[in-house]
Amino acid sequence: MNKFLKKMLMPLLITSSFATALVSCGPTENPDVPTETLRDLEATVTFWTNFYQEPQIEWMDQKVAEFNEIYPNIEVVWEKSGDYPDIKSAVDTVINTPRQLPSLAVCYPDYVYSWLEQGAVVNFDDFMSNSEYGFGKTIDDEGNVIDDSSTLSSDMSSAYISDGQQFQEEGTYSMPFARTSEVMYYNGDVFKEKGYAVPTNWSEMITLARQMRADFPEIFTAENTANAGEGAVAPIGYDSHDNMLITFARMMDVPLSGNEDTNGNGHLDKEEAVLFNNEKMVQMLEMIKGWYDEGLITISPTLVHSDPWEHWINEPFTSQTSFMVLNSTTGASWCATDDFVPEVAAMPAIDDSILSGGEVSAERADVMSQGPSVCMFNKGEDENLASWLLYKFLTNTENNSELSLLYGAAPIRESSYKEDNIVEIMESPAPTTGDGNTDDSTAYMTAGIYNIYGEYTSNNQAFIVTPSLFSSNIRDNLGNALLEVLHSNLSGSELTTFIEETLARAYEAC
Repeated sequence: MNKFLKKMLMPLLITSSFATALVSCGPTENPDVPTETLRDLEATVTFWTNFYQEPQIEWMDQKVAEFNEIYPNIEVVWEKSGDYPDIKSAVDTVINTPRQLPSLAVCYPDYVYSWLEQGAVVNFDDFMSNSEYGFGKTIDDEGNVIDDSSTLSSDMSSAYISDGQQFQEEGTYSMPFARTSEVMYYNGDVFKEKGYAVPTNWSEMITLARQMRADFPEIFTAENTANAGEGAVAPIGYDSHDNMLITFARMMDVPLSGNEDTNGNGHLDKEEAVLFNNEKMVQMLEMIKGWYDEGLITISPTLVHSDPWEHWINEPFTSQTSFMVLNSTTGASWCATDDFVPEVAAMPAIDDSILSGGEVSAERADVMSQGPSVCMFNKGEDENLASWLLYKFLTNTENNSELSLLYGAAPIRESSYKEDNIVEIMESPAPTTGDGNTDDSTAYMTAGIYNIYGEYTSNNQAFIVTPSLFSSNIRDNLGNALLEVLHSNLSGSELTTFIEETLARAYEAC
């Protein structure tokens, strides 16, 4: 038992009349209030985050101060640890040295799979259900345990919680922090000027991209390097090529990954998990390569071949040398400037009929439901308890509404949508561009994003990539294979053979 909880529960063993007297204190108080309370818990919590924007930094500092008003003896040390892959790399580096691990870390659920295999992460189940400090409980100024409607488990989507329950061991090994997805940002001014219809599927997207090249020959030329160094701009941009491959594969029924023990040997083998080395994936990559060579679509790593991550897809979009961008909902603020505010639309549909020139069904408009999630590393019972208290505080109704806006993400609590700041955003008018104020622009775009989240939810469009020990390698190696294909100068049968060989190498690397 937690040594702190042992001290908390000791007075309860002295006399049962003490507990009986406490029952009459009112329905919101826990009947087993110990002499020593959670306010006395002493621990240091280290939290590795992907916060890097100034409003996020200010928010986290403010929340730590508010948390310390409730739990004055818990020191919170939070760090700006880079983006998701940076945090994963940092954890992997110290995974065998527990004292160097953080208490909590922002993560994707599939990262947790390997950390769980190494026994490093903690099951949240007992924390969630505990009658003293679980969901739906907090403490008052005297340290008494009281009900807290802002942290009820029933207010949090069970689908979001189930993200952290798809691992090789029973339990909950990651918890939702906020939820992001992908949308299409488009240049509303250009669409209005030319009378373009907003595409709802990728057949329409590609047809429109060809029309844009014809309508704007001065922009879409091989020589145009206005923003991209060595690379040419294109009407369509996709920020995350990894996400593009995963989303396309989902909608086109292209085998990608699995996590079923079909061999029945008690563990997941590579041939059960890594499925992308197949003929349909070859066809899909040939299709994307054809679009790329035609100058219809580009991705962030191809903007500058010699330095793939020097530029990002929002740059040609905001400079208006690209007119449609598929990007994360967290990218809203990066897709607008003082002088330019895009419109937002849902993810266009695609299915495998596009491979043979058939009509794409609008029903296949699936979108990824992504992190951020949070996992807890095993740092000892007091530190683990303090970490849980911090997580629960940061995701209560009020704080979750604030956090979701900072992330450009959907709240994980239904009650957060009723908070004044969310309601105000949803009622935001269209901004006046060119006034030097991007706050209104971001609010307007976020309102559009939240409406699209409503569509995704009501249409059951969101999907979760099931994690496995191979998930991260599949994403990385398949993404690298696409880059090799796009950078090649091959076509026809030579291209097909090259793609087959590239996928085979990617499979071996997993």
